[in-house]
Amino acid sequence: MKKRKVMIITADHVGTEHQATANTLAEQLQSRGYLTRQVKISTLLGKLGRKMAAGYVPFTRRHPWLGKMLFGFTQTATRFTHWVVYCLAHKALLTEIKFYKPDLIISLHGNFTKVVSKVLRQADLKIPFMIDVLDLVNPPQVWYDPDATLTWVPTDAVKEQGEWAGLDAKRLAVVGFPADGRIVVPTAPKTVASPLPILMVDPAISVGNGVDMVREVAEIPDTQLTVICGQNERLYKKLLALQQNGALSGVMLYGAVDNWQDFLANSQILMTQSRPQYLVAGSRSGTAVVVTGHLPWGEAENYQYVTQNGFGFNCENPAQIKEQLTEFINSHQLEQCLARTLFADNNDSIKLIADQIDQYLGNTDATKKVVK
Repeated sequence: MKKRKVMIITADHVGTEHQATANTLAEQLQSRGYLTRQVKISTLLGKLGRKMAAGYVPFTRRHPWLGKMLFGFTQTATRFTHWVVYCLAHKALLTEIKFYKPDLIISLHGNFTKVVSKVLRQADLKIPFMIDVLDLVNPPQVWYDPDATLTWVPTDAVKEQGEWAGLDAKRLAVVGFPADGRIVVPTAPKTVASPLPILMVDPAISVGNGVDMVREVAEIPDTQLTVICGQNERLYKKLLALQQNGALSGVMLYGAVDNWQDFLANSQILMTQSRPQYLVAGSRSGTAVVVTGHLPWGEAENYQYVTQNGFGFNCENPAQIKEQLTEFINSHQLEQCLARTLFADNNDSIKLIADQIDQYLGNTDATKKVVK
């Protein structure tokens, strides 16, 4: 029997959740006998796309409010946004499709939704197209495409927004977030240790707030703080200088790592920005989560995944973090959060997504049976 081929459209340098999701999905599908091909949006957009991808992180770090204005424009001018992307990418996208001849196309990026369906329609290609929305609470409107065969969403709240945007409820499936397959899932609540291991991952957009957050938490007695700066090189250099000058002692400091799931497995508290991948990884790993920052646009409301489920709390003010975190630890709220994470919903969708792909490609009516 000929192996089915799945094309996954993802992003590089534009948020770690895109690439992590693409890798996890590809691994799951390959384990089921599919062939997969990942296509990066920077490749489809050409030279301009590569420059945009390379400059995304520095731009949003240095000018977050300009990023917010741009985000607001794309929210109100979604047709124009898709038109621009189509003009830049449609030829390269069609070339990729004709070369690979996929049985299914999946987009993991909001800007490549209506663009894909339009290319397929104009080329008269009868290839099913599915979308996996990677925002937990309030996704950008560009994600929604009524022509998509099926759209996977992480929560009921996102499904409601999709219906409000005009999508057919039968083409919306609530499956949760496709968590990194490397995350270690505990079978019992983590035990609060002494000293208490705290993992902080790139805590704030502002380097100053990030440094202040680290210094405040490092002063909490009977804790061991580990900081992973990731792509935030400016934060890493600032903290390293403080450490070398003796102004930041007792902190384990790292730049970019490729095994952050190992650090997470050995931590009781994760402190990080409200990126979906990090929040879901925290709850899935049985770790309490403290949201310490966010990009001032699409991620602003993701903290609600943590607070409404009782997995932790939200505090983005360095001047308040020491007091709030100390109270959180000493009042036994930490133990309660660690216990709740064992019953977390929406923290892994990868098997559900693969199951639905199996059913759909085996039977074109299968979506009627698997969609909530």
